[in-house]
Amino acid sequence: MGKNKKIAVISSGNGGQSFAAYFKYLGFTVALYAREAERVEMFPDNHFVISGAVEGEVDVDIISDDMGKVIKDAFLIMVTTPAQYHPIVARAMAPHLADGQAVVLNPGRSFGTIAFSKVLAECGCKADIMLGETDTFTFTCRCPELRKCEIYKIKDVVRLSAHDNSYATHLLEILHEVFEMYNLAESVLYTGFSNIGMIFHPMPLLMNITRVEAKETYKYYLGCISPLVAGILEKMDLERVAVANAYGVTVPSARQWLAECYGSRGNSLYEQIQNTDAYQTVLAPTDMNTRYVFEDVPTGCVPISCAGKAAGVKTEIIDSLIRWASIIYGRDFRAEGRNENLIDFKSFLK
Repeated sequence: MGKNKKIAVISSGNGGQSFAAYFKYLGFTVALYAREAERVEMFPDNHFVISGAVEGEVDVDIISDDMGKVIKDAFLIMVTTPAQYHPIVARAMAPHLADGQAVVLNPGRSFGTIAFSKVLAECGCKADIMLGETDTFTFTCRCPELRKCEIYKIKDVVRLSAHDNSYATHLLEILHEVFEMYNLAESVLYTGFSNIGMIFHPMPLLMNITRVEAKETYKYYLGCISPLVAGILEKMDLERVAVANAYGVTVPSARQWLAECYGSRGNSLYEQIQNTDAYQTVLAPTDMNTRYVFEDVPTGCVPISCAGKAAGVKTEIIDSLIRWASIIYGRDFRAEGRNENLIDFKSFLK
């Protein structure tokens, strides 16, 4: 599999390193993009060790901050940066894209391809690409050290949508070269409203903020999400599902999603999280500057809140979380996020 075919991975964080190593493990030529030269210099060599879902050692072909070099001749470009960096990635990528390339935001979070395509257009990109997004990150993974990739779980089901539905089937065929469990979603509305990260990440972290400040070492899902916190998450999740319904989209609840992706069982969200094997060793952030807030609030909570407002659906818990995060961090996440100034939510109402 993968002989002489190139995949570009955009981002050198946990997900990017894990994808790069995994794709090389499958036999593809792999180029890994790091946004800063300083980040490239942190890699002593291109040798990666993978453990967990697969075991092996591989040598990634390219690690570079040269976007043109990284994506040249790649049939698949997997964007794994936190979603708040999508505009930066799109600007860097726009001059170098070629007709026929598949660009997948993994994940897009909420309305990712819409935001990404707008930046490409603003930059004058004329390439006829296949732009898509997934509803969730394909792996549960961490890299405790550079080039050491621990893939706890390759999710059982991942939904893929195409920005332009006319090439959805072709995009799925391309992704099936690397992941058989990808299923086609009906539209980017489905993948956007299926954003579970906005449920599982910012609220638990903010409710444990003093532990983050103290740089405690503890398990995130098992230690942050108590029965009380899980109960709030379930109510917050009802708001997300209600907004999706207002747009004619039926998405799985957080509990249904856990059962589908991980086979998690339990009589409550709390029990399901406790019984999710992939979550047993995932540690909590020890830095206030975490994607659990900086990604999931502006690219998850904000667009879902704005979509709810446009549809006349109340999102009181989500709105409170946005205000709370803005107060704690001293910044206006609603103004910074994927709001109504960026996306015409009413245009999607049926």
